Amino acid sequence: MDLIKVNDTIMANKFLIETTFQLEKDFLNIGVNFDIEKTIQDYKQLFSFASKLVNTLNEQDPKRILNLLYRIDLTEEKVQSEMQISPLTFSELLAELIVKKELQKVIMKNYYSKPENQ
Repeated sequence: MDLIKVNDTIMANKFLIETTFQLEKDFLNIGVNFDIEKTIQDYKQLFSFASKLVNTLNEQDPKRILNLLYRIDLTEEKVQSEMQISPLTFSELLAELIVKKELQKVIMKNYYSKPENQ
């Protein structure tokens, strides 16, 4: 799954609800409530919410972030390499990488759930 396909999916707001559910599931697995208050309209809103949550976690309990990264298979090396080239803050970048990784999982599940792709 290449990044271009993930970015195209983001631009089209495809799989937005499924990605939100996947985020809720994985955050709950590390003991953090991903309780988004209103219906998400687009990925920008999802990135913003995730960024605030990641920032709070980073300040209060950074070990949970590491646990989440491990759970969703997002390596520290990937985060560090992206930090070198990104103009975003740490929390913004981490939130973006987390949401994109979760979206990638949703895309893959959707792809492989179709009988013609098995």
